[in-house]
Amino acid sequence: MKTQIVNIDSPYAITVKNLKIVFDEKTSNELVLLDNFSYNFQKGKIYFIIGNSGSGKTTLVSHLNGLLKSKYGDLTVGNNQINGSDRRIRHFKYLRKTCGMIFQFPEYQLFKDTVEKDIIFGPVNLGEKKPIAKLKAKKYLNMLGLDDSFLQRSPFDLSGGQKRRVAIAGILAIEPEILIFDEPTAGLDPAGEKEMIEIIKQINVAGKTTIIITHVMDQVLALADEVLVLNDKKLLFANTPYEVFTNKALLDSTTLDLPKVISVIQKLCEKDHRFEKLYEIKPRNVDELALAIEKVLKETHE
Repeated sequence: MKTQIVNIDSPYAITVKNLKIVFDEKTSNELVLLDNFSYNFQKGKIYFIIGNSGSGKTTLVSHLNGLLKSKYGDLTVGNNQINGSDRRIRHFKYLRKTCGMIFQFPEYQLFKDTVEKDIIFGPVNLGEKKPIAKLKAKKYLNMLGLDDSFLQRSPFDLSGGQKRRVAIAGILAIEPEILIFDEPTAGLDPAGEKEMIEIIKQINVAGKTTIIITHVMDQVLALADEVLVLNDKKLLFANTPYEVFTNKALLDSTTLDLPKVISVIQKLCEKDHRFEKLYEIKPRNVDELALAIEKVLKETHE
């Protein structure tokens, strides 16, 4: 069977069925990274993939945009069907236009002498006309908070945060339906982290399906619609952030940290059972937690 492009009327941006990822198969160095992974990613949601180091997170997402391909399992990414029996991905450019991946430290991938040339490189190589690609470069650079004056500047003269925005603009200019971030706030200071979170929110408001790998559990609680927990080569659990971080058996079986908000709620509940109401309110950041505490105290006082 060949990789096919078909028009699929589905609520899912990505479906994965029985994906097994194995390197150096049938050798003494055989390594199984993921075994029998199946999941449906709905359109327009923010997904976080978390788990212990070495649980296969980056390897998994590398299969979603064709960086890697397994001979076991079937995937549908947008309208692109990839079967395990395919020897290669035949509609590779279409897949890359559908699913864009932003790596850790994407600013290291900048290589052109101007910001504009760097941003239009991807769209042009995927078939976009250069004048249209330039309009998109301007659009997405502005969306990420950099004005037109940056277009003709060298990316190597920019700050680290500005470089990262340029690199992300280059992926956005391809206009993929799906975006994958691998540790998007790695190496950023607190202000840079906050800016990146706002960028991800902005992208999601635009209707993109977003998949994020991170070790920062505060980000998971603040942003995720659904969380996938990988462990021991398997999909261990998938649910909403509060269902994940209040599942004691799950947490005991991994080395995952608690988000600060959940940790504070636990400590408050140990001192006063009134605060168990916070689990129903489900605050997702410190500001929401403060308001929720105030609400609980007011209600119980009355």
